[in-house]
Amino acid sequence: MASGFVGFSKEWLKIKQYCDRAEHCHSDVKKKLYQWDLPTEIVQQMLALLIEENLLNEERYAKAYANDHYRFKNWGKRKIKQGLALKGVSKPLIELAIRQIPDEEEYEILQQLARQKWKQLKDPPLKRKFKVMRFLFGKGFDSGLITKVMDQISGAIDE
Repeated sequence: MASGFVGFSKEWLKIKQYCDRAEHCHSDVKKKLYQWDLPTEIVQQMLALLIEENLLNEERYAKAYANDHYRFKNWGKRKIKQGLALKGVSKPLIELAIRQIPDEEEYEILQQLARQKWKQLKDPPLKRKFKVMRFLFGKGFDSGLITKVMDQISGAIDE
């Protein structure tokens, strides 16, 4: 396998280790190979072999990206979609990855983040509401969900 990469065996081992350590998208791996000034035909061969050996799998990457950014960074579906699109992942794979995020869990996380941010801020209620909404938009949550949560929070404060 690596015999086709005469003179590039060091790079082949490095890229295999890189792909073995964590999930990466095709564009990141391709970028890394081109940073090493490898010829295009060698880069294409290496990518094909990485896919063949299942070290590079776009579907697995999309699912891992969505899961990690949702669970650890508390991103909403909108921001995850945008991040995957920027990585060059296809729309069907993005939709597949997004479907693994339960709507109920996303709503619970949204409520939790909104309450935490609300408690942190010491502004008047109206200004605080807009700051919390801006924060949640930045996290990539849907505007309809944000409005619903903010109505709950502001309603609970008014009572």
